[in-house]
Amino acid sequence: MKEILQQVKEKLENAYSNPESVELEQCIRQLQEAKEQYGDKGTMIKNAITALEQAKNSQPELEHAGTISSSAAFGQAYNALEHAIESFSDTKNNDPF
Repeated sequence: MKEILQQVKEKLENAYSNPESVELEQCIRQLQEAKEQYGDKGTMIKNAITALEQAKNSQPELEHAGTISSSAAFGQAYNALEHAIESFSDTKNNDPF
């Protein structure tokens, strides 16, 4: 799951740099399929999907006007993916027992 999230994050970064070149709908479908296959840690994947949908909807605005709100949508999607990746990362066991 972590690898899928990282791939989607890379595509999101590319979509921000080149809004006309990346299809975020494919990323959304990829996360939906992964969520069905691997489950959702709380609601992190669902939140990442929602944030990606908002970024996808702001792509035309980003491409033509580059407004703050369109940039913010991509920022929110990036943060949601970062949090989801962190939740699937190996963490050290800090339990002293």
